[in-house]
Amino acid sequence: MNNSTETDNNINYKEEILAKSRQANKDEGVEYAITQGAKKGNYYATEIIAFPLLLLSIFTCQLLAAYAFSSVILASWFGEFLAKYRILNQKRYLIAAICFGLSGVATIALFVKYIGNLQGWWG
Repeated sequence: MNNSTETDNNINYKEEILAKSRQANKDEGVEYAITQGAKKGNYYATEIIAFPLLLLSIFTCQLLAAYAFSSVILASWFGEFLAKYRILNQKRYLIAAICFGLSGVATIALFVKYIGNLQGWWG
């Protein structure tokens, strides 16, 4: 008798969880697929291609290329965290997206300043 009561409780608990999930209108499979897609896209775009080129440009003192690759990497991370925030609605992803976005804007400003210095725009 105890065993059947526990089974009934487990079934009721599972039904409650399913009902809450339906009310929240969330599909964890879709969330997982989207976050994994963003993660893999970011990985292939930045870590495999842009990051080694950034390191090479730093070691060869090519600051113009370093600023360009840095802005691409920061924009990619900004996009990843913004997508995660929009899907998962967690504030930590919004904060990370804002930080990477501001860093990207600063890097682009340094890029423009460096080009301006090379071209003699600033004086």
